[in-house]
Order: sequence, then structure tokens, then C-alpha cells
Amino acid sequence: MNKNIENFVNYCKKNLDFNETTNYNYQSLSVCLIDCIYSLRAKYFIVTVPIVERYASSYMRKDKNASGDTLMDLVKHIEECGGTKQFADKIMKNHQKLGRDIPKEEVLYILAQKLLSCGINTMEDFQNFKDEDTLEKAIRSVKGMGDAGTNYLFMLAGDPNRCKPDVHIHHCIKDACGVDVSNQECQRIFKEAVEILKNDYPTLTVRKLDGIIWQKYQAK
Repeated sequence: MNKNIENFVNYCKKNLDFNETTNYNYQSLSVCLIDCIYSLRAKYFIVTVPIVERYASSYMRKDKNASGDTLMDLVKHIEECGGTKQFADKIMKNHQKLGRDIPKEEVLYILAQKLLSCGINTMEDFQNFKDEDTLEKAIRSVKGMGDAGTNYLFMLAGDPNRCKPDVHIHHCIKDACGVDVSNQECQRIFKEAVEILKNDYPTLTVRKLDGIIWQKYQAK
């Protein structure tokens, strides 16, 4: 067994609560995009959650986990506000940027349109898209959507076999293995570790392990 995998598995067994619940309850793809983009480089509970709830309050009868709000709905809402800036002013009440100069509301609008151009409008469309590589390339082609954002969107939309290689995941792997690794290596370590850990925790998935680690590390 690879030494990093062995160290990571042992660390998880000693330090994690595998009974910890993780919340991936969204039923509308529009909310997945909002959570994904507004979580990047932001404090999740202080910034992201209130933004998602403001959108749900305006368009989803205050239920962020409701089904039925599509990407076409999201684009319509943005355009009916008068564009991305007005949408940020009136609904999101947030003007954060990705990088130096990309407003998050613009990333949201462009990504929604990009997915629509691929024939994806609903959560089911995303989940049933046949060519995952093409879908991933389409998402990554949107400026501001890097490894963490792309993988997190797949996770929010139901993919159980990915982690989001953000600061918490890298921190955990460094604690376990003594070294930091690439984003791609994060995915490999998680997948191989889960296959081993499932002997003791049969319902464990990569996504669930990510959530358990995230809950632990965000509280530090």
C-alpha cells in the first residue's frame, strides 16, 4: 500500500467521527451553482449560506432544498433584475470576486449559460449527462472555476466519488501524511482510502468523507 494512503487511512480512523452527518440535500441545479460559486474563497456559514437562503426566499418559497428551480429559471431571474450587477445588488447582496476582477454573479450567469448550451437545465440533466469529461471541460472553461469549484459542483449535484480539494482537505492530508499533495493526488488518496475504510464503514463515499473532514476542519 502507498505510504500516503496508509497514513491517511490510519489518521482517519483515529481522528474522524464516521457517524457525522453531511448535508447534500439540494434538489435544484440552480442552488448547486449558487452554493458552489459563492463558497469559493468565502466563509461558508457566514457568507454562502445566507446568500443561498436569500435566493430561496426570493424564488423558492424559502425552501433551498426544493426541486424545480432550473438553470433557465436562474438565468431568467438574473435577466429580470436587469443583469448580473442588479441581481447582485437586489438578491444576493454580495459583490465578491474570484481572482482580482471576476464578480461571482458573472461567473454564475456564464456558467448557467454554458451548461444550458450543453443541454443541461435540471439536476437530472446534469446527473445523466453521458460524457463526464466533456461536461468537466465545459465547467472548467468558465473563468474562475478551478479544481475546487468544478469538483464541488459535481459533489453538490450528486456525484459520490469526488472530494473538493480546498484548504481543509489539503490541511487534513498534510496532517495525516506530513506533506501536501496536488489536487489530483487528493482525489486519488481519497478514492483509495475510501475503498479500504469501507471494510469498516460500508456506506462511506468520497463525498461523505470530504464532508466529515470539512466539518472537523472548518471548526478549527
